[in-house]
Amino acid sequence: MTIMPKTVGVLLLVFAIIFPSKVAGNGNCTEEQKQAIMRLCAAYIYPRKPGGAPATSSACCRKVREVGVGEMECIVQLLPIKDQTFYGKRIRDLGLVCAISPPPHRHQVMAQRNAHVIPDVV
Repeated sequence: MTIMPKTVGVLLLVFAIIFPSKVAGNGNCTEEQKQAIMRLCAAYIYPRKPGGAPATSSACCRKVREVGVGEMECIVQLLPIKDQTFYGKRIRDLGLVCAISPPPHRHQVMAQRNAHVIPDVV
């Protein structure tokens, strides 16, 4: 049984509509950025290299933020298929690991400061 070329084309189009990020990626990253992230974040990306999550102040996280924490899918899409399977999740996770959380609201800071005050006992 053979599948008609038109049917294959329609199936590919449907797949592209349903899963656009898997087909096209975001497209806002370069091969040079991918290579830099793979090099600077190797201790986190590669399972054979020991290393936990990178510090947000590390060269790895600075590069991730420079490229854009939302662009890690684009970096994954630049990898060969086999490498996407092995390293894709860790690269995507860099977007979360390296994101800098906003500073706490002023009232939270004041509450934290006041928590350490020892009341006077009379």
